[in-house]
Amino acid sequence: MTFRTPLLISLLLIPLCSILFSQDYIWPTDASRLFSSSFAESRGSRFHAGIDIKTHGITGFPIRAIRDGHVSRISMSPYGYGRGLYFTLDTGETVVFGHLSRFNDDIQAYVKSEQKRRGSYDVQLFPKSSQFVFQQGDTLGYTGDSGVGYPHLHFELRDANSNPINPLSKGYTVVDNVAPHISKVLVQPLDALSTVDDDFLPRVFWTRSTGVRSYSIDRPIRVSGRIGIGVSAFDQMDGVSNKFGTHRNELYVDDKLVFAAQYDKFSYAVNNHFKLDRDYRQMAWGKGYFYNLFVDFGNRLSFYENRAAYSGVVDFDNTPLLQVDARPQDIVDIPTSVLALDGQAHTFEIVLRDYWGNTSRVNGRLFVDGVDVAFHPDENSLLDSIYKKSRFAPASTAEPESLDAPFEVRTKFFDRYVRIVVASQQPLQDKPLVSGLLCSGQRYIMPLIRKSAHSFVGAWPLSACDIGPLPLTIYGLAQGGDSLKQTAWIEFTTVSRGRVKSLFSADSLCRVDFATNSLFKDLFVRIDTLGTVLRGYDAVGRLYKIQPTDVPLNKGVSLTLTYPETDSLPGKLGVYIKYGSRMRFVGARLNSVKHTISTSVKNLGSFSLVRDVVPPVIMALSPTNLSHTSNAMPRMRAVFKDALSGIGGEKQRVLKLDGEKVIAVYDPEKLTLIYQPDEPLAPGEHTLELSVSDKSGNSAVRSNTFFVD
Repeated sequence: MTFRTPLLISLLLIPLCSILFSQDYIWPTDASRLFSSSFAESRGSRFHAGIDIKTHGITGFPIRAIRDGHVSRISMSPYGYGRGLYFTLDTGETVVFGHLSRFNDDIQAYVKSEQKRRGSYDVQLFPKSSQFVFQQGDTLGYTGDSGVGYPHLHFELRDANSNPINPLSKGYTVVDNVAPHISKVLVQPLDALSTVDDDFLPRVFWTRSTGVRSYSIDRPIRVSGRIGIGVSAFDQMDGVSNKFGTHRNELYVDDKLVFAAQYDKFSYAVNNHFKLDRDYRQMAWGKGYFYNLFVDFGNRLSFYENRAAYSGVVDFDNTPLLQVDARPQDIVDIPTSVLALDGQAHTFEIVLRDYWGNTSRVNGRLFVDGVDVAFHPDENSLLDSIYKKSRFAPASTAEPESLDAPFEVRTKFFDRYVRIVVASQQPLQDKPLVSGLLCSGQRYIMPLIRKSAHSFVGAWPLSACDIGPLPLTIYGLAQGGDSLKQTAWIEFTTVSRGRVKSLFSADSLCRVDFATNSLFKDLFVRIDTLGTVLRGYDAVGRLYKIQPTDVPLNKGVSLTLTYPETDSLPGKLGVYIKYGSRMRFVGARLNSVKHTISTSVKNLGSFSLVRDVVPPVIMALSPTNLSHTSNAMPRMRAVFKDALSGIGGEKQRVLKLDGEKVIAVYDPEKLTLIYQPDEPLAPGEHTLELSVSDKSGNSAVRSNTFFVD
């Protein structure tokens, strides 16, 4: 008997353990099973880390523990998730509930006591694992609209390593029979030897519905070289009009799967790589969000079946694009992950799925255009002799031969090349010849495509070397027989990824410092000194336009602007960025010894120093002055705003009742501060005082006296 007892106990424990560890994840609220946002969809320049559950514009629905666990963190902030609750499950995973109106009574009392003890509304609390233990189904708090956004519940699930994962992976079901909607397809050349529709610009093509969940591009798209494809699409579900992100994206070329991404999990450490998962340039140009159907340089996200750089890029090689005796790999860097295809005619299909398998497709045709943009020397032409001489001549550094330049040169920079338009001032016998040196030191004749009788377009390779400015020599033959020559300088400075570098404006009053982690990819930087800032601003110095503005930065850069030594109010200066017709405060680190104002910037743009000497405006404070109330626990409210640098943190917005600071709730969207006493006020006279300061140190104060009857 003794030898059978342990075996019997073990057999009895097996079903019990199975029950314990197979506990289902219950839905967190009775508000609805409808979404307003999905997992990993766009949030500006990052991924949404959870799903947003609709609460129909109402607050106060209970939220429940989806499994057994304990409260591990509580976040109180006017921004982001607002009142946030972090609940660690028995699995080691953590649930984040955001935008709550309040917590359950025990947690609420703990939070209030900590806020009073610390004298601050903004707190981050980490209670002991034994302090707030709950079982599945227990009420943890109530839905609200704290932080940023309308009333809803942010429901986020993180694995044991704190990486966000799709909560739907835990067996939840919702009613969703709606497939993604596909609106546009992006086709773009990726280097200086690649084209789309006879140009070096990315092209956007609108889709046409051809049936249920089916779309097409009406005409063939002419391509050559290395091509990246993207798609603009959104998903929906039954019962709501909200637009979501997709769950799985696939690209097929000639029925071969060349790219697949599935949005199930990501790391907060690379959340900003969203700017590489979507096409940042189209976002910057105001064209909306396009999913990249290839892996961009620097992208370390884990969504992709093949994570090598440029996987998903297809090489439609077209050798006539090149000049005599040159190969593509001699001119541009072609990663080994690029898929090379032969032939002129190809098909592509983009397949998008939501989490429930609802699928949409868009089909299109690609035609390798075969356009001959090479320079082919003619033994009898004058350009032939110029070509032969120029191949072995040193790069020209001379100024144009005359003040009346025969050519107009316009540039547009991309990630690995600069698109160059050459427009002649008079009719030419043939295409001009544009010559210069490659990074290797070899002379190169830039292939040109004729756009009109006087206009030609080409692309000069820039990647994989530290160059700039770039001198190019342009030759042409006028119809009258005159030989034309001009030297064009393409101004820029290369900042290589992973390198430390400092750049200055021409007047040395603007400095940009790049660190080793500033960039995802090499950057071709231009700093232009412009005129005065927008009217209505007290600007000090010039406006500096720092480009490119359509290439994403990784960790950003440090920007320093110098103010005059004679300036009497440097403490009121800040770095501002131009947004449309407005200047927006970025930051202000004053160095009075060097006479500089510095800040960190996440995006390049147009910057200037602007002085803010205007204090905030207090628009309302209640109870109003000399008013009477019979309510011993009146709701106190302050409304204020600032026109320039903006209101600072909690220490810059202080509400005092009878001389004592109170823990008030700030709503940054409504510019409102709210407080309601926990205990009845004594009858008689009371004083309510508000003081607010902006980020330039300008202050405003208002005080009201009221009476509790």
